[in-house]
Amino acid sequence: MNQITKRKTVTTEISIEEFDDQLTNLDESATPQNDRLQIAKKVLEIPDNFTDKIEIIPNGEYVVFKWHPERYDERAEKLHKNALSLARSGNLDDAIKRWTQASLINSTDPDYYFNLGLAYFEKKQYTEAIENLNRVLAICPFYTKTHLILGTAFLKIRKFEFAKKHLQKSIKYSKPITSAYLNLGAVNSILKLYDEGQKMFEKAIELSPNEPRAYLGIAKIYSTIGNDEKANAFFKKVIELDKKGNLANYAKRSIISENTSNISAKGEANREALNQNPEEYYSEGYRLYISGDYTNAEKMYQNYLKIKPDDDYVWYALGEAQLRSNKAEDAVNSFKKAIKLYPKKGLYFKELAVVFDALNKPDKVIAATSKAKDLGNADSVTYALWGKALYNLGKHSEAIIMLEQSLEINKNNFLAKFYIAKANIDLKNFQEASDYLYEIKEIKINTPLKEKALLMYNKLNEK
Repeated sequence: MNQITKRKTVTTEISIEEFDDQLTNLDESATPQNDRLQIAKKVLEIPDNFTDKIEIIPNGEYVVFKWHPERYDERAEKLHKNALSLARSGNLDDAIKRWTQASLINSTDPDYYFNLGLAYFEKKQYTEAIENLNRVLAICPFYTKTHLILGTAFLKIRKFEFAKKHLQKSIKYSKPITSAYLNLGAVNSILKLYDEGQKMFEKAIELSPNEPRAYLGIAKIYSTIGNDEKANAFFKKVIELDKKGNLANYAKRSIISENTSNISAKGEANREALNQNPEEYYSEGYRLYISGDYTNAEKMYQNYLKIKPDDDYVWYALGEAQLRSNKAEDAVNSFKKAIKLYPKKGLYFKELAVVFDALNKPDKVIAATSKAKDLGNADSVTYALWGKALYNLGKHSEAIIMLEQSLEINKNNFLAKFYIAKANIDLKNFQEASDYLYEIKEIKINTPLKEKALLMYNKLNEK
């Protein structure tokens, strides 16, 4: 039998500025409680059929709302507390099970659904998150912290109008939170409401002056509307604040540079100006790299590195250009310099493995891929290179293990399939080899790998 001996209280604070003038000097004796509920419904857009008793108490700049769920159940609360503990330790799957059980026992408590929504959001299961967060608002319409998570979840699944509605409510009802302004700025930018987007990013900067995402948002807006000078100024601010992060790398690529001929033609009188803005060299190098002009991209990156030799990411970019210009040994040196500057970046070890593979140095490929995996860059390519290197060292069974790992991540990694087939041939597992070769043979495009697979397949099936 349920024991309803305790009560829970859901409390939220709303800025008093959101209320009508009649509530500005509100005190408990002046305004009857029922009248307060009607005012609250108007301000918070609470449905008319919501009749639950709410305590509404002025408190300085805010109005405090207190509401009690219909029921309290000790069993559900015990599950809730256990779920909180599991979530804090990172065990979201078991936490979700506990909150689901709690909600089945007591479906009138919004805390369980809110935490379910938050847990699903953390797991990137946004549809499930939205379902539970909507349930929160159906039970308790002024559970205002729900709007930020709900709006962000809608942003993740690209339902921008819904995202905007909830993020606006988050900003309107809750105390200022930087992420709310960042996300609403992003939504407005996507919807091409550039003035509104910029205002939101500027508000984020007021709250967090060193938030690079806000500067990046403004930079993108200026870039979109064609104000290159202001866009570059904000991109450079991102680079200054984010240092070696991914946002800085994105900003470096995005800076609007002069074209190669203009940069190359600059006389000595203007060289100093370029030295103060080396990101133009990087941006032009990236543009050339994307267009396939690896030789000139290499030159631009080298110009940048003469000015800023401690930028690991540009050493990495230089290595990529050199690799595609068939300068493998130079690429090795560039990747090694990037690693020396930032030894915790798994991507650099993975690319070092690529170039060692091109140089046919399987021992070094294995050392580099192993390090990449340790640093969290164990993708399909990493395992495929690792498996190929093991095969080239004659370790066929070990090679198959790594190559199968590659295919678990990407079932269309044909390099992995090719070397699994070769390893199985050497191990006399001819049917398995034939199956993998057939899959490669059937791909629509023609590649050197497909041609090799076709020859192997035909030879194998002649037996």
